[in-house]
Amino acid sequence: MKKSLLLTTALITSICSHQAQAQWTRMDETISVPNTNVNSRMSVSPSPALLSKANIPQSECISPALKAQVQAENKRNREQIKTKNPSLFANRSSQLPTFIWPTQPKAGFTDYGYYTVHNLVDHNAAFPNQLQDYNCLQRTYDFGSGNHEGTDIIYWPYAWRSMDAGIMEIVAAAPGIIINKRNAYPDRSCLNNGNSAWNGIIVEHADGSEAWYWHFKTGSATTKNIGDAVVAGEYLGLAGSSGSSDWPHVHFQVNDSSGNFIDPWEGPCNPTTPVSLWQNQQPYNVPSVNRVCTKSSQIDFYDCPDPEITYEKDTFQLGDSLWIWAYVRDLEFNSTMNLDLITPSGASGINWSFTVPWATWPTSYVRWYYIIDNWFVNGTWTWKVNYGGNNYEHQFVIGNPLSTQEISGVQPCIISPNPAQKFIYPFCSRK
Repeated sequence: MKKSLLLTTALITSICSHQAQAQWTRMDETISVPNTNVNSRMSVSPSPALLSKANIPQSECISPALKAQVQAENKRNREQIKTKNPSLFANRSSQLPTFIWPTQPKAGFTDYGYYTVHNLVDHNAAFPNQLQDYNCLQRTYDFGSGNHEGTDIIYWPYAWRSMDAGIMEIVAAAPGIIINKRNAYPDRSCLNNGNSAWNGIIVEHADGSEAWYWHFKTGSATTKNIGDAVVAGEYLGLAGSSGSSDWPHVHFQVNDSSGNFIDPWEGPCNPTTPVSLWQNQQPYNVPSVNRVCTKSSQIDFYDCPDPEITYEKDTFQLGDSLWIWAYVRDLEFNSTMNLDLITPSGASGINWSFTVPWATWPTSYVRWYYIIDNWFVNGTWTWKVNYGGNNYEHQFVIGNPLSTQEISGVQPCIISPNPAQKFIYPFCSRK
């Protein structure tokens, strides 16, 4: 049996967490990309691939003026703490701390991933549009009055749904004393406009350096107060979009005892630290997949700050559109994705390899499209992606199984998406 190619398009869409519009502004570039090495069930045919990136105006995150204001506030808080507990800052150290990763998924999270490292510290002191990250590349940004001085760890995919579900927990990267805390400001900001109404925690370490954890979800911060101690790994809050933010994330920033930023990432273009301050520094690129899924549409509708309409669907009928998706972290130029649609019998129904023709981007998705015809037999299929040396799988059903006995292990109603969403949708009755 031979399957003719109906329409197979690979598309990539990238988001940046610093646009000045609630809706994405996109630049589209069309590239002709053949899907090679397709097995004999499909005819080999070039397919157009679309590259889309957000077109981002410059905007403020933490301006120099806001940074100075917060540092003055930290100093006042520190003096008040000393008045109440003079010995609290007695055990001083000249050694910078080393950091564990400042996020973790909430208990019960079972998807493949929940974040990307989307923006790093800008080491080019000039601005605007003068960029250089620790690895001498440009995974960073600046604005009209300054440079980005932290690491942005953003939700991916479905940022607003994931925020509502509290998927990304912020933890203390090193032990210290809480010297600033805000917890009550709104958390659904859609603009990076210098808004000073941030929620978050600032921790002072034994050497006098500070870790700033910003943009928390409203009301999610630890019940501990200014002057309380925290240990590494202790819960601090949930990632949100408070203050100057247009995408739910945490901004993690380290300042030394003199108030100058320190970049914890070791690299050839980072003059602030000779060695990594991470206990286990991640590679610059981590080519991996956060989520694989099936949908009825080529889009997921995003209208900041509403929860995304995902169009995920796990049960399909004859004539339906089948979109197969992979949400990717660090989709690398010239890397290869090995893709497979596995039949209910466990055989490889359609498999091919796809070589990425686009420049490496930290936050993206790629998808292909088919129409369900009589070649697609009824039963439970598996959409499988191999990328970066790891396998990622998602099951979906074609046809209406009459009982769980007819298709082993499959319930008549598939609930999707799962698990990184506040709301779930039963698709068993949808066509």
